[in-house]
Amino acid sequence: MKIINIINNELIVKKQKLEAELERVLNMQNISVEEKLEKSLKLINKLTMINQSFVTWESYQQTENNKEK
Repeated sequence: MKIINIINNELIVKKQKLEAELERVLNMQNISVEEKLEKSLKLINKLTMINQSFVTWESYQQTENNKEK
């Protein structure tokens, strides 16, 4: 099933991009602590949503696999 691989890959890529962006923000020297905190928390919230999407997606796949058996 090609679509399953595409969805898996999309979630992985989104997570990697958010992690890279978070690292970039944390290493920025030219912004205030408040701005860094605000940006970091927004990125962490997005990462949390992606991680929850992984859990939901894996659960869905398991359910579908069990139905096929």
